[in-house]
Amino acid sequence: MSTPASHDNFTLKEEIRAYWSARAESFDLSFGHAIKSNRELKAFQRLIGDSFGPEPLDVLDLACGTGEITRALLSLKHRVTALDFSEAMLERARAKHGKAARFRLGDAEHLLDEDASYDAAITRHLVWTLTDPEAALGEWFRVLRPGGRLLVIDGDWVNRTRWQALVNRFGNWLREKRGAAVHQIDADTHASITKRFYFKDGLSRQRLETMLTAAGFIDIVPADYHQVVREQQRAAPLHDAIRLASSTRFALLARKPADAAVSR
Repeated sequence: MSTPASHDNFTLKEEIRAYWSARAESFDLSFGHAIKSNRELKAFQRLIGDSFGPEPLDVLDLACGTGEITRALLSLKHRVTALDFSEAMLERARAKHGKAARFRLGDAEHLLDEDASYDAAITRHLVWTLTDPEAALGEWFRVLRPGGRLLVIDGDWVNRTRWQALVNRFGNWLREKRGAAVHQIDADTHASITKRFYFKDGLSRQRLETMLTAAGFIDIVPADYHQVVREQQRAAPLHDAIRLASSTRFALLARKPADAAVSR
C-alpha cells in the first residue's frame, strides 16, 4: 500500500499531466515555447553545439513537449529520443517530425532506458515542475554514458526582483491594452499545481547546481541561453518581448565523469 506522501505525488503528477495535455493545442502559440524565427533556431543550434560538440550524438530530449527542442537537435543531425509525460504533446511532436526522431511516452523521473544509453540529454522548463528532482537527476545521470553531458534550460518563475516585477506588470498591462490573446487555459489549475511543486518557492541556478553535484555530475558551468532569449524578444510582439525580461532564465551544462561506473 502506498504511503500518503506517494499518493499525493501520484495525484499531483496526474494533475500535471492533465494540465499540460490540455495546453498542448495552444502551447506553441505562447511566447517562449515554439521557435518563431530562423535566428532563434540558429541561437539554439549554437547553444546545443557549444554544449555537446559538433558530432552527431544519441540525445535524450526530456519533456519534449511539441518537439521544438527536438527540431533544433534534428537540424544538427543528432539521433533523438524524445520523451514526454503527455500523449497530447507527443501527438503534436510526431506530426512535426514523423519518424525523424523516436518519440516515447514516459516519466522523466523514472526512465525505462538501460544504463549508459545516451551521449547527451537536454531538457527545457522541466526541472521546476518535478515532484522528485533528486530521483530525476539520478535517472538522467544513470542513462548517460561516461563522459556524457546534460544541458538543463530553466528559470525562476516564482521570485522576481523589484525591477522584474515592474517589467512584468508593464508587459501584462500592455498586453491587455492591445487586446492580445492569453494562451493559458486554466489559471486556477496552474496556480494550484505550482503551489505543490518541489520548487514552489522558486528554482535558482545555484540550487540546481548543488543538486547536480549531489547527483554525481561534474564540470557544471553556465551555458549561454541569453542568446536564445534575445532572438525570442526580437521576434515577439512588444508586450511578450517585455515579459520575457521579467523572469530569471538560465541554462546549466553538466558532465558525467568519464570514469563513472555504468550503474550507480
